[in-house]
Amino acid sequence: MKVAVVADDLTGANATCALLSKKGFNAITCLEKFNEDLSRFDVISFATDSRSIPYKEAYSRVVDCISQFSKYQPLISKRIDSTLRGNLGAEVDAVIDNDPNLMALVVPVYPSSDRICVGGSLLVNGIPLQNTAMRNDPKNPMTESSILELFRCQSRYPVSHIALKDVLEGKDRIEQRLKQIYQQGGRIVIFDATTDTDISVIAQAANNVNLPVFCVDPGPFTAQFADLRYSSERKMANKVFVAIGSVSDLTQRQIRKLKYDRKVWLETILVDELIEISKDIKKAKPIVDKLLEKVDQFDVIGIDTVEMPEHVCDLAKLAANNNMSMSEISNTLNQAIAEITAQVLFHPESIIRGIYTSGGDVTVNVVNRLGSSGFLLKDEVEPLTVYGHLVGGKCDGYSIVTKGGFVGNDNTLVHCIDYLSTKISSHESMKH
Repeated sequence: MKVAVVADDLTGANATCALLSKKGFNAITCLEKFNEDLSRFDVISFATDSRSIPYKEAYSRVVDCISQFSKYQPLISKRIDSTLRGNLGAEVDAVIDNDPNLMALVVPVYPSSDRICVGGSLLVNGIPLQNTAMRNDPKNPMTESSILELFRCQSRYPVSHIALKDVLEGKDRIEQRLKQIYQQGGRIVIFDATTDTDISVIAQAANNVNLPVFCVDPGPFTAQFADLRYSSERKMANKVFVAIGSVSDLTQRQIRKLKYDRKVWLETILVDELIEISKDIKKAKPIVDKLLEKVDQFDVIGIDTVEMPEHVCDLAKLAANNNMSMSEISNTLNQAIAEITAQVLFHPESIIRGIYTSGGDVTVNVVNRLGSSGFLLKDEVEPLTVYGHLVGGKCDGYSIVTKGGFVGNDNTLVHCIDYLSTKISSHESMKH
């Protein structure tokens, strides 16, 4: 057991579990009383159902929850609502009271859901929380946007603030501030953050500073921090290989979106190099070696053939220059993409268990090169985008998502990779 998530409702417990699952942890939500057998899971998420009850009872429920797993000394994530509903102060106090050396790192943001923190206040879709519909929530009306003020009113511990200016200055500055606050007796630190990059920088600083801390957030910070803290202790097998042959404008936008939102390494292989690889497969080795070097650092690695408009070639002209028909040159390029994919996946030390392909011809060539007889369809991720398992060959049972090059919207590739990562993690967890 590495991480214990203490959420005030079941939805939050499941949501943070899912984020950690995407990072390669085998995670479970505990619906009954904790038992020793569950300690084999990396992550156990608990729901105290304490959001809308009196603060003293919420405090007691968190204390009882912690007592179930405290002997394992996991990283604690006190999961909070992304709109700050609930007994934030009482539940954080319960964690600190259990271990007065701990410092709460409050990163109350969820950028992909348009929840950001600036000046110590939560903005939802750019609007102060108290001016949103949450003001009229029947159980927990939110009339205060300031996270600083909420904690000052609800907690017995002094509250410190690390402003966006410090976060943007980088991890060294954050480390310096954290040390200062801790030495001065601070035990609750609230961070400004507006992007996933900000969250990543905060997580790096928190990991480097080597102080006894726990996470207080809606999930993204916990996932980043846990990933850093435990990356050296586990060899994740939820890595995804991406093979993109499509050169459409939509595909280019999807790739840019993926690179912006997720931790990805893609090698762009231009057509001349693909042609050379098709003539001599040994020429794929430098690309394969480079991709394999990146596996430990990146959750998603792979290849594409175009990321900028200038990379798009005239297929008819390319075919004529190589004395081939249009069909032959297209097949040549797809075979080279499949060859690189196979060499990466067949490598003895490969920990990749999922494949994403874009373009029907690319998919056919990849499946054939892997020696699979096809794939067993399991689900439709989005319209014209399917998920399944490879059947036969060296990659038998591997998860695959495939779609056409002109399918979806700008977010479709990100959605597919997240979906695939979760499916792989779930499959790996079942083996434990």
